[in-house]
This record gives sequence, C-alpha cells and structure tokens, in this order.
Amino acid sequence: MLHLLPDELLVAIVEYCDHETRKNLSLVSRRLRNPSQYILFKVVLISRTTVETMVAVKGGVHLPDVLQNNRLLSYIQTFTIKPETAFYHLDTSIMVPIFTALQQMQPLRDIRLSRIPFTTTMLDRLCEVLSTRLYNVKLSRCSYPADYTIQQAALRIHRLVLWLRISREDVAPPHTTIKVLAAITQRSLSNIESLTLLSNLPLSSDLGVLAYLGTMPRLIRLKIKLRSGSNDEGLSNFLVANPQLVEFTLDAAFYGLTLLPPSALPNLRTIGAYNAEMIEHLVPGRPVAKVKILKLWKFKVMVDGLPALSRSAAPIVELTLSSHNYVTYLYDVLGAVVKVVPRLERMSLSFRAEVRRILY
Repeated sequence: MLHLLPDELLVAIVEYCDHETRKNLSLVSRRLRNPSQYILFKVVLISRTTVETMVAVKGGVHLPDVLQNNRLLSYIQTFTIKPETAFYHLDTSIMVPIFTALQQMQPLRDIRLSRIPFTTTMLDRLCEVLSTRLYNVKLSRCSYPADYTIQQAALRIHRLVLWLRISREDVAPPHTTIKVLAAITQRSLSNIESLTLLSNLPLSSDLGVLAYLGTMPRLIRLKIKLRSGSNDEGLSNFLVANPQLVEFTLDAAFYGLTLLPPSALPNLRTIGAYNAEMIEHLVPGRPVAKVKILKLWKFKVMVDGLPALSRSAAPIVELTLSSHNYVTYLYDVLGAVVKVVPRLERMSLSFRAEVRRILY
C-alpha cells in the first residue's frame, strides 16, 4: 500500500533502496514516480570514458554536462570518481574543477574517491566540503602531496573507509600518505562512527594510522582487512582505548590479541574474525551475539573452536561460517553448533561442497 503513504515517507523509504530499485519504483505508476525522482539521480560517476571526453573537448577543459546542470547538482547525494583500470592516471588539471563543483551539491553525503592523484588545491577543496556537514568518505589507493596541512580545525566525517594499496616494488607506503590519512581521521575524531582500514601489507607496515589515534568517543564499528598477518601491538592498544566499540571485524591473521586484557571491549556485540583462535580471544566474557568466521580454510578448525561461543556473556543468535575448501563433514559442524549455541536464530554457511558427500 505504498501509494497511500505521504511523499515524505515514500522519499524516506526510497533512500534505503539501491539505484535499480529506485528506477523500477519510478516506472510503476505516476504516484510513485514523483517522490522517486527526488533521489533517483543522486549518483554521479566520473569514469575514465567521461574524463577522456572532457579532455577531447575543443577550446579547453570543461566539466561534463552532468556537472554543469545546477538542477541536477541539487539532487546529487553520492559522488564517485573511480578510474576503470589501475594503469589509468587522471589529469589533475581537469580534476580541480570537479572538486570545486562538490560545494554546489548541497544534498551530498557520500564521497568515494579511487586512485586520485591529489594536489594541494584538490585536498583544500575536499576538506572545505568535509567541514560543512556529516559525510561518508572512502579514499581508495590515492596519492597525496608532501607536507600537506589541513586548514580546517574539524572535519565532519561519519563513516570513513581508508584503502591503502602499494606496488610490489615498494616495501612501505610513503610517510606523507600515512600522515595525511591520519590527519583526516584526527580532525574527525568526534564524529566518526564507523572506521574501515584496508591494506595489502601487514598492519605494522602500512596502516600506521592507528598509531596517531587514541580514543574516538563515537566510534562503534571498526573493520580491518589485511592481506597478511601482523603482531603489531598498536591495534591492541587502540582497542583498549575504545571500550565503546560494538562491532569489530578483523579479516587477517593477527597475533597481538593475546595481549588484549579481559576488561577490554566490554560492549562488543558483533565479531568478524579470520579464524577460530580470534574467537577464543574475543568472545569469552563479552556480550557477543553475532559471530562471523571469514575465509576459513578448514571447517575442522571451526569445530574445535566452537566451545568458545558458549562462553559469551550473551546468547549467540547469529552465526556465519565461510570456507574456501570442500566440506565433507558438514553434519559434524552443524551438530557442534546446535550443542554450543542452542539459542541460535540465524545461521549462514558459505563453502564449496559436493552434494554426494554431504548426503552420505
């Protein structure tokens, strides 16, 4: 009975839909088309093809038509710049006008930037925008100028994703990169609710951003994804300094959790871990209700680690298991789950399996 709702509620509902669903809603009827149009065109993607078209325009560099339309700018909520290939480098001379146009997008809330060769002017424009209202920001594999200083005293970032990826020839990221990312995070300490750190090297090598941070009063979600393991103590110190964390995902082999005192993370409710050993260190004594085991290679390891779930201070109601290998003893896993977490309400399994073996 969506057509009976007022426009304000319809717009609020459509806000949670993806772009394809919004388009389909606008085609259902005239009653649904009008409220859907308010937020239908809020994603502007500056792709490689668009940038090449901009360069080819005679008479100088011009913004694409989509960014010259003031009416359309008033609808944009998500802005993404993502070159299609890793080997394509954006020309900074055409990027400055794009960052200047961000200030005209009043409804803008999500900024996702990938492989951007930032200049001082571009960073200045971005920080000016980020100081106005709450944003969700993702900075992926970007480069930053040396000795850059943020002029704004505070940035208003609600959710922050930092993806740091370096080439095989480099053993560590540039110090300027860590410094700029740390400065952006520090300026947003009082606003960040969700922080995600992604990298292709160990934490101690290239996600030294945590070393610059202390207590983040509003942070409740932390996700770290590394390609290889780490024994850095910085993460343990950070977890101790932020007892308000509710959700913690660590997609890597990390050996510093043994240093985590039992009193740390007293409010932890959701855990995403790389192996069962992390569950054994994080679950006991904490009010954990949701557990995700990521990229598990051997389900037998999970069976051995399941008893730790029974030592949670709260009943486990949701469990997710993921494996890359074939599973030949699925019944053993399910039987162990039933014994250890009898109040389970939802369980998700992801694995490779042969049906014949499971039936046996």
